[in-house]
Amino acid sequence: MSLFNGYIEEGLDTCKYVKDGMEYTAIIKKVSDNSLLVKPIQKTNWKDVFQNNLQNTFEHMILHIKEFDEIKLELWMDGRGCDNSAIGVSGCYEPYTCLSW
Repeated sequence: MSLFNGYIEEGLDTCKYVKDGMEYTAIIKKVSDNSLLVKPIQKTNWKDVFQNNLQNTFEHMILHIKEFDEIKLELWMDGRGCDNSAIGVSGCYEPYTCLSW
């Protein structure tokens, strides 16, 4: 069984996290038993840095389960199979703890 019981669709779902003072948005490329392999598509500090994958080439990163709290990992939640969102909103980022595994 992998992390998050198969909820994450590899290559399609995204996450957000904070590392070294920067907030990243990334595509989840691979889910394993104790980590996520992600490909950042955006990086910002909400002050003077805003980079995206149109301007930059980001390296893949491995996010280990032990650091999920520290990096404030959030996963894109879109209520698969039900509508738990406001009208016109497809979903939102929620803390990874919303999924039990």
